[in-house]
Amino acid sequence: MCAIAAFTSAGAPSAKAADFGGDCCADLEERVAELEATTVRRGTRQVSITISGYITKQVMAWDDGVESNVYVSDIGPTQASNLRISGNAKISADWSAGFLVRLQDLNNNPMGLNQFNDNANLGLNTQMSFWYLQSKTFGKVSVGKNALASKSAAMFTDLSGTQLIANYVLFDGNGFFLRQDETLLKLRWGDFAYCYSQQRPWGGDCDGIVMEGVRYDTPNFGGFSFAASYGKDDDVEAAARYQGDVGGFKLALGLGYSSNTDSQIQPPPISFQKHSEYFQAGGYAQHLATGLFLHAAYGSEDNNNETIFSGLTEPDTHHWYLKGGIRRQWNALGHTVLYGEYGKYLDQLSPAALNAGATGSEFARWGFGAAQEIDSAAMTLWIKYRQQGVDIAGAGLGDIEDFRYVTAGGLINF
Repeated sequence: MCAIAAFTSAGAPSAKAADFGGDCCADLEERVAELEATTVRRGTRQVSITISGYITKQVMAWDDGVESNVYVSDIGPTQASNLRISGNAKISADWSAGFLVRLQDLNNNPMGLNQFNDNANLGLNTQMSFWYLQSKTFGKVSVGKNALASKSAAMFTDLSGTQLIANYVLFDGNGFFLRQDETLLKLRWGDFAYCYSQQRPWGGDCDGIVMEGVRYDTPNFGGFSFAASYGKDDDVEAAARYQGDVGGFKLALGLGYSSNTDSQIQPPPISFQKHSEYFQAGGYAQHLATGLFLHAAYGSEDNNNETIFSGLTEPDTHHWYLKGGIRRQWNALGHTVLYGEYGKYLDQLSPAALNAGATGSEFARWGFGAAQEIDSAAMTLWIKYRQQGVDIAGAGLGDIEDFRYVTAGGLINF
Protein backbone atom coordinates (compact mmCIF):
# COMPACT_ATOMS: atom_id res chain seq x y z
CA MET A 1 0.00 0.00 0.00
CA CYS A 2 2.92 2.38 0.72
CA ALA A 3 4.27 1.75 -2.76
CA ILE A 4 0.89 2.64 -4.26
CA ALA A 5 0.75 5.88 -2.28
CA ALA A 6 4.27 6.85 -3.37
CA PHE A 7 3.44 6.10 -7.02
CA THR A 8 0.20 8.15 -7.06
CA SER A 9 1.93 11.20 -5.54
CA ALA A 10 4.97 11.03 -7.84
CA GLY A 11 3.89 14.07 -9.88
CA ALA A 12 3.69 16.41 -6.85
CA PRO A 13 6.66 18.77 -6.22
CA SER A 14 7.17 17.54 -2.66
CA ALA A 15 6.79 13.82 -3.49
CA LYS A 16 9.65 11.41 -2.96
CA ALA A 17 9.02 8.35 -5.14
CA ALA A 18 11.61 6.21 -3.35
CA ASP A 19 10.45 7.10 0.16
CA PHE A 20 8.79 4.04 1.64
CA GLY A 21 8.98 5.18 5.26
CA GLY A 22 6.28 5.25 7.94
CA ASP A 23 4.90 8.67 6.93
CA CYS A 24 3.78 7.18 3.60
CA CYS A 25 1.30 4.74 5.09
CA ALA A 26 0.17 7.24 7.71
CA ASP A 27 -0.78 9.68 4.94
CA LEU A 28 -2.64 6.94 3.08
CA GLU A 29 -4.56 5.86 6.17
CA GLU A 30 -5.52 9.48 6.82
CA ARG A 31 -6.85 9.77 3.26
CA VAL A 32 -8.84 6.51 3.62
CA ALA A 33 -10.39 7.83 6.84
CA GLU A 34 -11.29 11.07 5.06
CA LEU A 35 -13.02 9.15 2.24
CA GLU A 36 -14.92 7.01 4.73
CA ALA A 37 -16.14 10.15 6.47
CA THR A 38 -17.72 11.39 3.22
CA THR A 39 -19.58 8.13 2.52
CA VAL A 40 -23.36 8.54 2.32
CA ARG A 41 -24.70 7.66 5.77
CA ARG A 42 -27.77 7.88 7.95
CA GLY A 43 -26.60 7.65 11.53
CA THR A 44 -24.29 4.67 11.60
CA ARG A 45 -26.02 2.83 8.71
CA GLN A 46 -24.26 3.05 5.38
CA VAL A 47 -26.34 3.49 2.21
CA SER A 48 -24.90 1.42 -0.62
CA ILE A 49 -25.30 2.97 -4.07
CA THR A 50 -25.68 1.02 -7.34
CA ILE A 51 -25.60 2.51 -10.83
CA SER A 52 -27.07 0.37 -13.61
CA GLY A 53 -29.20 0.54 -16.75
CA TYR A 54 -28.90 -0.18 -20.45
CA ILE A 55 -28.40 1.51 -23.81
CA THR A 56 -30.47 0.35 -26.77
CA LYS A 57 -30.95 1.55 -30.36
CA GLN A 58 -32.46 0.03 -33.48
CA VAL A 59 -32.58 0.57 -37.24
CA MET A 60 -36.12 0.48 -38.65
CA ALA A 61 -36.81 -0.08 -42.36
CA TRP A 62 -40.51 0.54 -43.11
CA ASP A 63 -42.91 0.34 -46.07
CA ASP A 64 -46.46 1.78 -45.97
CA GLY A 65 -47.49 0.33 -49.34
CA VAL A 66 -46.31 3.33 -51.37
CA GLU A 67 -43.42 4.97 -49.54
CA SER A 68 -40.47 3.37 -47.76
CA ASN A 69 -37.58 4.65 -45.69
CA VAL A 70 -35.07 3.76 -42.97
CA TYR A 71 -35.01 5.41 -39.53
CA VAL A 72 -32.84 5.02 -36.41
CA SER A 73 -34.61 5.10 -33.04
CA ASP A 74 -34.77 3.88 -29.46
CA ILE A 75 -37.24 1.09 -28.55
CA GLY A 76 -39.94 3.13 -26.86
CA PRO A 77 -40.94 5.01 -23.70
CA THR A 78 -40.83 3.03 -20.45
CA GLN A 79 -38.36 0.66 -22.17
CA ALA A 80 -35.97 3.29 -23.57
CA SER A 81 -32.26 3.61 -22.83
CA ASN A 82 -31.99 4.44 -19.14
CA LEU A 83 -29.75 5.10 -16.16
CA ARG A 84 -30.81 3.74 -12.76
CA ILE A 85 -29.38 4.96 -9.44
CA SER A 86 -30.50 2.86 -6.49
CA GLY A 87 -29.61 2.86 -2.84
CA ASN A 88 -30.16 0.46 0.04
CA ALA A 89 -29.53 0.61 3.77
CA LYS A 90 -29.96 -2.19 6.29
CA ILE A 91 -31.92 -1.06 9.35
CA SER A 92 -32.10 -4.42 11.13
CA ALA A 93 -32.08 -8.11 10.33
CA ASP A 94 -35.66 -7.75 9.07
CA TRP A 95 -35.94 -4.15 7.85
CA SER A 96 -34.22 -2.15 5.13
CA ALA A 97 -34.75 1.17 3.36
CA GLY A 98 -33.83 2.40 -0.07
CA PHE A 99 -34.60 4.45 -3.13
CA LEU A 100 -34.56 4.36 -6.92
CA VAL A 101 -34.13 7.10 -9.51
CA ARG A 102 -34.49 6.06 -13.17
CA LEU A 103 -33.64 8.53 -15.94
CA GLN A 104 -34.66 7.54 -19.46
CA ASP A 105 -33.51 8.91 -22.80
CA LEU A 106 -36.52 9.79 -24.95
CA ASN A 107 -34.49 11.05 -27.88
CA ASN A 108 -35.67 9.28 -31.04
CA ASN A 109 -38.80 7.96 -29.35
CA PRO A 110 -40.29 5.53 -31.92
CA MET A 111 -43.84 6.42 -30.89
CA GLY A 112 -43.34 9.86 -32.45
CA LEU A 113 -42.06 8.64 -35.82
CA ASN A 114 -44.14 8.81 -39.01
CA GLN A 115 -43.84 9.47 -42.74
CA PHE A 116 -42.97 13.15 -42.07
CA ASN A 117 -40.90 12.86 -38.91
CA ASP A 118 -37.77 10.73 -38.54
CA ASN A 119 -36.55 12.26 -35.28
CA ALA A 120 -38.92 12.54 -32.30
CA ASN A 121 -36.65 14.01 -29.62
CA LEU A 122 -38.22 14.46 -26.18
CA GLY A 123 -34.95 14.65 -24.21
CA LEU A 124 -34.25 13.13 -20.82
CA ASN A 125 -37.11 12.17 -18.54
CA THR A 126 -37.22 11.21 -14.86
CA GLN A 127 -39.29 8.09 -15.24
CA MET A 128 -39.08 6.96 -11.60
CA SER A 129 -38.11 8.57 -8.31
CA PHE A 130 -39.24 6.92 -5.06
CA TRP A 131 -38.16 5.69 -1.64
CA TYR A 132 -39.20 2.50 0.12
CA LEU A 133 -39.25 0.64 3.43
CA GLN A 134 -39.04 -3.14 3.21
CA SER A 135 -39.51 -5.96 5.69
CA LYS A 136 -38.90 -9.63 5.01
CA THR A 137 -41.87 -10.34 7.26
CA PHE A 138 -44.37 -7.63 6.36
CA GLY A 139 -43.52 -6.62 2.78
CA LYS A 140 -42.56 -3.38 1.04
CA VAL A 141 -44.07 0.13 0.89
CA SER A 142 -42.91 2.48 -1.88
CA VAL A 143 -43.75 6.20 -2.11
CA GLY A 144 -43.15 8.47 -5.10
CA LYS A 145 -43.10 8.24 -8.88
CA ASN A 146 -43.20 4.51 -9.31
CA ALA A 147 -44.51 1.56 -11.30
CA LEU A 148 -47.86 1.08 -9.56
CA ALA A 149 -49.32 -2.29 -8.61
CA SER A 150 -50.70 -3.63 -11.91
CA LYS A 151 -48.19 -2.05 -14.29
CA SER A 152 -47.28 -4.54 -17.02
CA ALA A 153 -48.62 -7.45 -14.96
CA ALA A 154 -49.39 -9.39 -18.16
CA MET A 155 -46.49 -8.26 -20.32
CA PHE A 156 -43.77 -8.85 -17.73
CA THR A 157 -44.64 -12.55 -17.48
CA ASP A 158 -42.62 -12.99 -20.71
CA LEU A 159 -39.33 -14.63 -19.60
CA SER A 160 -38.14 -15.60 -23.09
CA GLY A 161 -35.49 -12.88 -23.28
CA THR A 162 -37.45 -11.06 -26.01
CA GLN A 163 -39.95 -9.10 -23.86
CA LEU A 164 -38.27 -5.77 -24.66
CA ILE A 165 -38.04 -6.63 -28.36
CA ALA A 166 -41.52 -8.01 -29.05
CA ASN A 167 -44.65 -7.45 -26.94
CA TYR A 168 -48.25 -6.32 -27.32
CA VAL A 169 -47.62 -2.59 -26.86
CA LEU A 170 -47.33 -0.50 -30.04
CA PHE A 171 -43.95 0.97 -29.19
CA ASP A 172 -43.13 1.28 -32.89
CA GLY A 173 -45.40 1.77 -35.87
CA ASN A 174 -48.28 3.49 -34.07
CA GLY A 175 -47.44 7.05 -35.12
CA PHE A 176 -47.49 6.39 -38.87
CA PHE A 177 -50.46 7.61 -40.91
CA LEU A 178 -52.76 5.13 -42.64
CA ARG A 179 -52.44 4.94 -46.38
CA GLN A 180 -55.34 4.24 -48.76
CA ASP A 181 -53.79 3.64 -52.18
CA GLU A 182 -51.81 6.84 -52.89
CA THR A 183 -53.61 8.90 -50.23
CA LEU A 184 -52.28 9.48 -46.73
CA LEU A 185 -55.17 9.73 -44.27
CA LYS A 186 -55.24 11.96 -41.20
CA LEU A 187 -55.73 8.88 -39.02
CA ARG A 188 -52.78 6.96 -37.57
CA TRP A 189 -52.33 3.29 -36.72
CA GLY A 190 -52.48 4.19 -33.03
CA ASP A 191 -56.01 5.55 -33.51
CA PHE A 192 -57.14 1.91 -33.72
CA ALA A 193 -55.15 0.74 -30.68
CA TYR A 194 -56.20 3.45 -28.23
CA CYS A 195 -56.31 3.10 -24.43
CA TYR A 196 -58.64 5.43 -22.52
CA SER A 197 -57.14 4.50 -19.14
CA GLN A 198 -54.14 6.71 -19.84
CA GLN A 199 -55.36 8.38 -23.04
CA ARG A 200 -52.60 7.09 -25.28
CA PRO A 201 -52.29 4.72 -28.30
CA TRP A 202 -50.51 1.92 -26.45
CA GLY A 203 -52.45 -1.03 -27.88
CA GLY A 204 -51.81 -3.23 -24.84
CA ASP A 205 -50.74 -2.58 -21.24
CA CYS A 206 -53.30 0.24 -21.13
CA ASP A 207 -52.45 1.43 -17.60
CA GLY A 208 -48.70 1.05 -17.94
CA ILE A 209 -47.24 4.53 -17.44
CA VAL A 210 -45.56 5.19 -14.08
CA MET A 211 -47.02 7.94 -11.87
CA GLU A 212 -46.87 9.39 -8.38
CA GLY A 213 -48.40 7.05 -5.85
CA VAL A 214 -48.10 4.68 -2.90
CA ARG A 215 -47.57 0.97 -3.54
CA TYR A 216 -47.56 -2.02 -1.19
CA ASP A 217 -46.07 -5.44 -2.08
CA THR A 218 -46.44 -8.53 0.08
CA PRO A 219 -43.52 -10.85 0.75
CA ASN A 220 -43.13 -13.77 -1.63
CA PHE A 221 -45.14 -16.84 -0.60
CA GLY A 222 -43.88 -19.90 -2.48
CA GLY A 223 -43.52 -17.92 -5.70
CA PHE A 224 -46.74 -15.90 -5.21
CA SER A 225 -46.86 -12.17 -4.47
CA PHE A 226 -49.60 -9.54 -4.30
CA ALA A 227 -49.59 -5.78 -4.70
CA ALA A 228 -51.95 -2.84 -4.28
CA SER A 229 -51.52 0.88 -4.92
CA TYR A 230 -53.15 4.30 -4.99
CA GLY A 231 -51.92 6.93 -7.42
CA LYS A 232 -52.60 10.43 -8.59
CA ASP A 233 -56.31 11.41 -8.58
CA ASP A 234 -57.66 8.67 -8.51
CA ASP A 235 -55.93 5.51 -9.75
CA VAL A 236 -56.52 2.34 -7.74
CA GLU A 237 -54.69 -0.86 -8.72
CA ALA A 238 -54.25 -4.44 -7.52
CA ALA A 239 -52.24 -7.35 -8.92
CA ALA A 240 -51.24 -10.95 -8.26
CA ARG A 241 -48.12 -12.62 -9.64
CA TYR A 242 -46.46 -16.05 -9.61
CA GLN A 243 -43.09 -17.30 -10.84
CA GLY A 244 -41.49 -20.70 -10.33
CA ASP A 245 -40.44 -24.03 -11.81
CA VAL A 246 -43.03 -26.83 -11.82
CA GLY A 247 -42.67 -30.31 -13.35
CA GLY A 248 -39.85 -29.39 -15.72
CA PHE A 249 -41.46 -26.08 -16.80
CA LYS A 250 -40.57 -22.49 -15.98
CA LEU A 251 -43.87 -20.70 -15.28
CA ALA A 252 -44.91 -17.09 -14.79
CA LEU A 253 -48.44 -15.74 -14.28
CA GLY A 254 -49.81 -12.24 -13.75
CA LEU A 255 -53.23 -10.68 -13.12
CA GLY A 256 -53.91 -6.97 -12.79
CA TYR A 257 -56.85 -4.61 -12.31
CA SER A 258 -56.91 -0.81 -12.33
CA SER A 259 -59.60 1.86 -12.07
CA ASN A 260 -58.77 5.39 -13.22
CA THR A 261 -61.12 8.38 -12.86
CA ASP A 262 -58.65 11.22 -13.49
CA SER A 263 -59.46 12.98 -16.78
CA GLN A 264 -56.14 14.84 -16.52
CA ILE A 265 -53.98 11.72 -16.15
CA GLN A 266 -52.21 12.30 -19.48
CA PRO A 267 -52.96 15.81 -20.78
CA PRO A 268 -54.61 17.06 -22.86
CA PRO A 269 -57.95 15.81 -21.49
CA ILE A 270 -60.39 14.22 -23.95
CA SER A 271 -63.53 14.24 -21.77
CA PHE A 272 -65.16 16.05 -18.84
CA GLN A 273 -65.50 12.83 -16.85
CA LYS A 274 -63.65 9.54 -16.90
CA HIS A 275 -64.07 6.05 -15.47
CA SER A 276 -61.77 3.54 -17.16
CA GLU A 277 -61.34 0.07 -15.71
CA TYR A 278 -58.62 -2.15 -17.13
CA PHE A 279 -58.16 -5.89 -16.55
CA GLN A 280 -55.10 -7.78 -17.76
CA ALA A 281 -53.84 -11.34 -17.54
CA GLY A 282 -50.68 -12.94 -18.85
CA GLY A 283 -48.75 -16.16 -18.63
CA TYR A 284 -45.56 -17.85 -19.73
CA ALA A 285 -44.52 -21.50 -19.89
CA GLN A 286 -41.11 -22.78 -21.00
CA HIS A 287 -40.12 -26.45 -21.21
CA LEU A 288 -36.73 -26.43 -19.51
CA ALA A 289 -35.34 -29.46 -21.35
CA THR A 290 -36.11 -28.26 -24.90
CA GLY A 291 -36.39 -24.49 -24.50
CA LEU A 292 -39.79 -24.39 -26.22
CA PHE A 293 -41.95 -21.57 -24.83
CA LEU A 294 -45.33 -19.87 -25.12
CA HIS A 295 -46.33 -16.44 -23.85
CA ALA A 296 -49.90 -15.06 -23.86
CA ALA A 297 -51.36 -11.71 -22.78
CA TYR A 298 -54.92 -10.38 -22.68
CA GLY A 299 -56.39 -6.99 -21.84
CA SER A 300 -59.94 -5.63 -21.54
CA GLU A 301 -60.97 -2.02 -20.95
CA ASP A 302 -64.43 -0.94 -19.70
CA ASN A 303 -65.02 2.80 -20.09
CA ASN A 304 -68.45 2.82 -18.43
CA ASN A 305 -70.22 4.70 -21.24
CA GLU A 306 -68.30 7.91 -20.62
CA THR A 307 -68.25 10.35 -23.56
CA ILE A 308 -65.53 12.41 -25.22
CA PHE A 309 -65.95 16.17 -25.70
CA SER A 310 -67.85 15.69 -28.98
CA GLY A 311 -70.48 13.61 -27.16
CA LEU A 312 -69.51 10.23 -28.66
CA THR A 313 -69.30 7.23 -26.35
CA GLU A 314 -65.92 5.78 -25.44
CA PRO A 315 -65.97 2.13 -26.59
CA ASP A 316 -65.32 -0.91 -24.43
CA THR A 317 -62.37 -2.76 -25.95
CA HIS A 318 -60.17 -5.81 -25.66
CA HIS A 319 -56.96 -7.18 -27.13
CA TRP A 320 -54.87 -10.34 -27.00
CA TYR A 321 -51.37 -11.43 -27.94
CA LEU A 322 -49.52 -14.74 -28.45
CA LYS A 323 -45.81 -15.41 -28.85
CA GLY A 324 -44.18 -18.81 -29.17
CA GLY A 325 -40.72 -20.07 -29.97
CA ILE A 326 -37.58 -21.68 -28.66
CA ARG A 327 -34.81 -20.51 -26.36
CA ARG A 328 -31.63 -22.62 -26.60
CA GLN A 329 -27.89 -22.16 -26.26
CA TRP A 330 -26.53 -23.36 -29.60
CA ASN A 331 -23.23 -21.45 -29.45
CA ALA A 332 -20.68 -20.18 -26.93
CA LEU A 333 -21.97 -16.59 -27.06
CA GLY A 334 -25.17 -17.30 -25.14
CA HIS A 335 -28.79 -18.23 -25.71
CA THR A 336 -30.47 -17.83 -29.09
CA VAL A 337 -34.20 -17.08 -29.20
CA LEU A 338 -36.39 -17.70 -32.26
CA TYR A 339 -40.03 -16.63 -32.08
CA GLY A 340 -43.26 -15.83 -33.90
CA GLU A 341 -46.00 -13.49 -32.67
CA TYR A 342 -49.60 -12.50 -33.38
CA GLY A 343 -51.79 -9.86 -31.75
CA LYS A 344 -55.29 -8.44 -32.27
CA TYR A 345 -56.80 -5.15 -31.05
CA LEU A 346 -60.60 -4.89 -31.22
CA ASP A 347 -62.64 -1.65 -31.28
CA GLN A 348 -59.83 0.38 -29.71
CA LEU A 349 -61.08 3.58 -31.39
CA SER A 350 -59.45 6.86 -30.37
CA PRO A 351 -61.37 10.17 -30.16
CA ALA A 352 -59.99 11.01 -33.63
CA ALA A 353 -61.29 7.71 -35.04
CA LEU A 354 -64.71 8.19 -33.40
CA ASN A 355 -64.98 11.74 -34.73
CA ALA A 356 -64.10 10.43 -38.21
CA GLY A 357 -67.16 8.16 -38.06
CA ALA A 358 -65.58 4.82 -37.14
CA THR A 359 -67.93 2.51 -35.24
CA GLY A 360 -65.72 -0.57 -34.97
CA SER A 361 -62.28 -1.85 -35.92
CA GLU A 362 -60.14 -4.97 -36.02
CA PHE A 363 -56.42 -4.28 -35.97
CA ALA A 364 -54.13 -7.31 -36.40
CA ARG A 365 -50.35 -7.50 -36.17
CA TRP A 366 -48.06 -10.48 -36.75
CA GLY A 367 -44.34 -11.08 -37.12
CA PHE A 368 -41.28 -13.17 -36.31
CA GLY A 369 -37.74 -12.57 -35.16
CA ALA A 370 -34.47 -13.81 -33.72
CA ALA A 371 -32.36 -12.63 -30.79
CA GLN A 372 -28.80 -13.56 -29.84
CA GLU A 373 -27.56 -13.01 -26.29
CA ILE A 374 -23.85 -12.29 -25.79
CA ASP A 375 -23.21 -13.18 -22.17
CA SER A 376 -19.64 -11.85 -21.98
CA ALA A 377 -20.86 -8.36 -22.93
CA ALA A 378 -24.28 -8.43 -21.17
CA MET A 379 -25.69 -7.70 -24.61
CA THR A 380 -28.52 -8.81 -26.91
CA LEU A 381 -28.70 -8.37 -30.69
CA TRP A 382 -31.93 -8.89 -32.64
CA ILE A 383 -33.73 -8.68 -35.94
CA LYS A 384 -37.51 -8.83 -36.40
CA TYR A 385 -40.18 -8.48 -39.08
CA ARG A 386 -43.70 -7.18 -38.45
CA GLN A 387 -46.79 -6.56 -40.58
CA GLN A 388 -50.02 -4.90 -39.47
CA GLY A 389 -53.41 -4.30 -41.06
CA VAL A 390 -56.78 -2.90 -40.01
CA ASP A 391 -60.44 -3.27 -40.99
CA ILE A 392 -62.56 -0.23 -40.08
CA ALA A 393 -66.37 -0.11 -39.87
CA GLY A 394 -68.54 2.99 -40.20
CA ALA A 395 -66.03 5.55 -41.46
CA GLY A 396 -66.66 5.00 -45.18
CA LEU A 397 -63.04 4.06 -45.76
CA GLY A 398 -61.96 1.50 -48.34
CA ASP A 399 -59.07 -0.91 -48.06
CA ILE A 400 -56.13 0.30 -46.00
CA GLU A 401 -52.61 -0.62 -47.09
CA ASP A 402 -50.76 -2.91 -44.68
CA PHE A 403 -47.77 -1.43 -42.88
CA ARG A 404 -44.56 -3.51 -42.86
CA TYR A 405 -41.26 -3.00 -41.14
CA VAL A 406 -38.01 -4.70 -40.18
CA THR A 407 -35.96 -3.64 -37.17
CA ALA A 408 -32.45 -4.68 -36.23
CA GLY A 409 -30.88 -3.49 -33.02
CA GLY A 410 -28.95 -4.12 -29.89
CA LEU A 411 -29.12 -3.61 -26.13
CA ILE A 412 -26.16 -3.56 -23.75
CA ASN A 413 -26.59 -3.63 -19.98
CA PHE A 414 -24.30 -1.99 -17.46
